[in-house]
Amino acid sequence: MQHLLAQLSADDLAHLEPRVLESRLGDLIRRYVHQRSTDLADTVIRHIEALYLHPDLCKDPDRQCAYRRFACHWRCLAAQTRTGARRDTPFTA
Repeated sequence: MQHLLAQLSADDLAHLEPRVLESRLGDLIRRYVHQRSTDLADTVIRHIEALYLHPDLCKDPDRQCAYRRFACHWRCLAAQTRTGARRDTPFTA
């Protein structure tokens, strides 16, 4: 299933309902806690981006802003994963 999620394009994600995206996002974050990888972090970022670009969520600027900040946080985590830097403190979802 991980490979399937990693292969989803932004177009594929755009067709999903926000609740489905949020559910998948939660699963991905839990998986990242145990198995840090760049591919997994990038998949998390794609799901967050799909959420803040979703037409239903564009109507709620506070929620959209929160997802944008969340994506920024995950871009930092992905960059740390790429460089091999790991935080000593665990990330909890």
